[in-house]
Amino acid sequence: MAQSYFIWKGIDCRDMGVKLSGPVPIIRPEERVQHVEIPGRSGDLTELEGTQVYNSYIQTATIMVQGGYRVREIYNWLKGSGYVTFHGEPDRKQAARIVGAITLNKHSRNLDWWVGEVQFYCQPLKQKLTEDTVTVTSSGTAVINAGDVESRPKITAKANASSMTITIGGKSLTITGLTSGSEYIIDSEIMEVSNAARTALITKDSVGSFPMLAPGSNTITGSGWSKLVIDRRERFL
Repeated sequence: MAQSYFIWKGIDCRDMGVKLSGPVPIIRPEERVQHVEIPGRSGDLTELEGTQVYNSYIQTATIMVQGGYRVREIYNWLKGSGYVTFHGEPDRKQAARIVGAITLNKHSRNLDWWVGEVQFYCQPLKQKLTEDTVTVTSSGTAVINAGDVESRPKITAKANASSMTITIGGKSLTITGLTSGSEYIIDSEIMEVSNAARTALITKDSVGSFPMLAPGSNTITGSGWSKLVIDRRERFL
């Protein structure tokens, strides 16, 4: 069996002299729901906070360090926020923060080893280690979202008119006051439209819904643009 490991802030635990005592489980996040009891009615009603909204969760890794001579260096590494990759899903990473105290105690059967737990407070959606982009040059092009949930893409659009419209899944975003030949960034994650250098916001000149990519195939239509470079930001459970 391959050795279990994790990568934190781009550093493999094995390069720090840290081993895992066993595999870290692969967790599917809990959907965020509320159960409401209705007087005089058996059972309850389930209310969803939103479509595909999930809770963050704690992922616990039991670590082992030999000798204890690098403990301070390890403590300084295992803190703060960053991205973590666990061995069970080597092609994924997720945003996390290390929470709680880390206490290393001598192993009960092998006193040359120190053992403790690290708690990662993980955001629920995972992403690819490296995300590629797709380029669209004509209306009616289909773009695939291979993720498990709806994604909020970042689109770099080259205008060929003073206004442009981008339509995905029947929802459109129209932006006015543009310069033909210039590029603009539509960031659906932060719901912001700006120039390519991101030095000037033009969100106020946009009307409609920011583009979203449903899992599977999405047909992109519109006008006023000659090229769209789409970072799909695919997300996985």
